[in-house]
Amino acid sequence: MSAATQKRRRKKKRREETRSVLERDLHSGVLDALLQANRDAIIVVDSDKKFVEFSASAESTLGWDRSEAIGRPCTEILRCQDMDGRLLCDGGCPLDPLLLDRKNRSTAPTLIASKDGDVNFLESDYTSTRAPNGRGIHCVGVLRNAGEGEWVGSFGAEARRLLSLGTISAGIAHEIRNPLTGIRTTIQYVLKHLDRDDLNRESLSASIKELDRIEAVISDFLAYSRPPAPRRRLSSIDRILNASLALARETLEGAGVSLVTDLQGELPLLNVDGNMMREVFLNIVMNARNAMRKKGGTLRVSSWLSPRANPAEATSVRIAFSDNGPGIPEGHSADIFEPFISSTSKGLGLGLSISQRICRAHGGLISATNNAEGGARFTVILPIPQAPQRPRGSEDARASDGTDRKDGKGKKETAEAAKQGSAT
Repeated sequence: MSAATQKRRRKKKRREETRSVLERDLHSGVLDALLQANRDAIIVVDSDKKFVEFSASAESTLGWDRSEAIGRPCTEILRCQDMDGRLLCDGGCPLDPLLLDRKNRSTAPTLIASKDGDVNFLESDYTSTRAPNGRGIHCVGVLRNAGEGEWVGSFGAEARRLLSLGTISAGIAHEIRNPLTGIRTTIQYVLKHLDRDDLNRESLSASIKELDRIEAVISDFLAYSRPPAPRRRLSSIDRILNASLALARETLEGAGVSLVTDLQGELPLLNVDGNMMREVFLNIVMNARNAMRKKGGTLRVSSWLSPRANPAEATSVRIAFSDNGPGIPEGHSADIFEPFISSTSKGLGLGLSISQRICRAHGGLISATNNAEGGARFTVILPIPQAPQRPRGSEDARASDGTDRKDGKGKKETAEAAKQGSAT
């Protein structure tokens, strides 16, 4: 081969290498521009589920800086949950079909907690591709804002199933309660006619207490299988929450648990059943108390408008209950809202399950996750009612006479809402 030929080949090779570098730089620049300009949060995760890319929208949506996320496992950043508030890290991770089953695409509606603990309703759409070095797989994820309330579609099938369960359980409860009422009446009659110093009084009184416990179990079971429809009205969620915490304060102090609050205050009125929401708050507080009953601890309750970055356009109210107990056991997050699951020997373990159902009936939900510093965090998410659209004529009529032409019914409802808030 002549020297001239070798020289021509070297020049051609250099030109190809230069073109390859330019194409790679161009591709990298276009990719970087897409990552920075796209409104959806875009992430790239490697075969070890560690971040290799984190877009600007991902930073604003999730609250983490790119420098913080790159190289860290997605389980530490995303903490994905399904629509029941169960951690997907313990099973059902949307990345698993790509990494384990070698599928090309995986989509799932998810709840993803941001760095500050706020919960985002996101549609996760992942696509697999070969890593640039040819080793392993990269999962490219697009996290789109799904909008609050879209998860409720799957609730209809469960509601139909529970309707049949409620019919059966109502019949069973009726058959059990009737003889219990007869037994209780008989014991009370015997107690009434016994002498004050009769030795049988103590055992009969204990029997009355056990009958009361059976009645409570039946009521809990019915509340789960055949939940009553909420009697909703515009109410002050601040007052409902404060009243609930006041009721729980003494029992928390008795267990060595300190209560710390960070409440935004003057939250908008919500369309809720005050008694049901009080039950939700008390169930979560008692759950935290039981978790910290051995060593004591601190329960922090905070409330805010979401999104925090733009409270003027808030769509929901968030109320978080954070404790520093042992947290949710690894691998058991899927059970946290399941019925008949309890960490104590008392009760049926229906408290959190009933609370989740109540929140769903109000168009919200409860999210559960572990705090980074330890302990569990339960966040109640409730939608803010949207203001009804006014007909154009009503705006003109109000402007003409300087008054808001509400009828007596509207004024009455406003008064009842204020009364409900103060009562709860």
